[in-house]
Amino acid sequence: MNKIGCIDGMLAIEIADGWSAGAVAGRLLSELGARVIKIEPPQGDRLRRLGPGRDASSSATFRNLNTNKESIVLNLKRPDGMQMFENLATKCDILITDQTTVLEAGIKIDFDAWTTANPGLVACHFSPYGRKGPLAGKLGGDLVAQAMGGIIATTGHPGELPHKAGLPLAVHNAALMGGSSILAALLERDISEVGAEIDMSLYDGMVSLLYTFMPGYFISGKAPGPQGNQHPMAAPWDNYPTKDGWVIICMADDRQWRNFLNLIGKTELVNDPRYMTNDERVKNKIRPEVNQLVIDFLADKTTEEALRVLTDGQVPAGPIYSLPELIEDAQFRARDMVWEMTDENGLHYRTPGSIFKMSATPGRIHKRAPVLGEHKEITL
Repeated sequence: MNKIGCIDGMLAIEIADGWSAGAVAGRLLSELGARVIKIEPPQGDRLRRLGPGRDASSSATFRNLNTNKESIVLNLKRPDGMQMFENLATKCDILITDQTTVLEAGIKIDFDAWTTANPGLVACHFSPYGRKGPLAGKLGGDLVAQAMGGIIATTGHPGELPHKAGLPLAVHNAALMGGSSILAALLERDISEVGAEIDMSLYDGMVSLLYTFMPGYFISGKAPGPQGNQHPMAAPWDNYPTKDGWVIICMADDRQWRNFLNLIGKTELVNDPRYMTNDERVKNKIRPEVNQLVIDFLADKTTEEALRVLTDGQVPAGPIYSLPELIEDAQFRARDMVWEMTDENGLHYRTPGSIFKMSATPGRIHKRAPVLGEHKEITL
């Protein structure tokens, strides 16, 4: 039996429709033990009507994102709905709001009023651009945040069209950072007995992912462009062909490079000044030579053979998995990253496992996704 969650006893109210950063943050907090009550409009969260596995009450998409949560229906455009919401805001520990959702509901974000009534409230508002600056309150989304946050300019291959990340990177990154901010604010509240207002934007979250590129730009004034799967500060670092596919190899330091040279029987190159440091190996004239050493070594090996040799030799390497291959991977299964639940119709569905692997308070997947308005009788 799992031990108690690290924030058991905390009550979180979530007003975040669809696949939004607020909704993802709510799911993550629920895994850590918070009781998360999702406020839905009378017609329900839009994910109930989108995606695969739709039935009369919900969809697989909704169930995946909202496992562990409770659901109440409030019409926030009506006085009685707002009164109920304000009552919840005075009693909860955490309030999660999403800009698009509150705009559609006509709610005014009023941290002063909420924290006057509930001084210990930790309120986190997710938005595309944050609550200050010329774009505050403007509409945006994951793709726009990736573009304006500098991510798309560094993604893809040189000379090709700009590319976004394949997944909703801005939404999930903001959720993780928002969740971290909430936990930090709760820790501080234990000392000060005062809550916090958290202004979390998708835009800021994308900018934070450029931290590895910024030092070089600040020094040289040269902005990194698309580099495919290469890294501007490390080599070899790319996807490389095998007899039957591809492997990803990423050597982050000189020690790993020396491991590789010993592995391929090229010990005479260990002290070669052209290759000794990452600074040398990433130079335009040298990187192709480094890559060719890798390509030659892999030429007669299958992907499976290559990975066995590389990983046993302490060289960071991995396959390029499709989603079906990932789901079947032994490492994936060993990490308990899929849980089986039973929905309100008695049917089984699968949902992602918890990323929180902690000895005393591991993340828990313990409750199916709610039926719309299932928890109308709430005991706080």
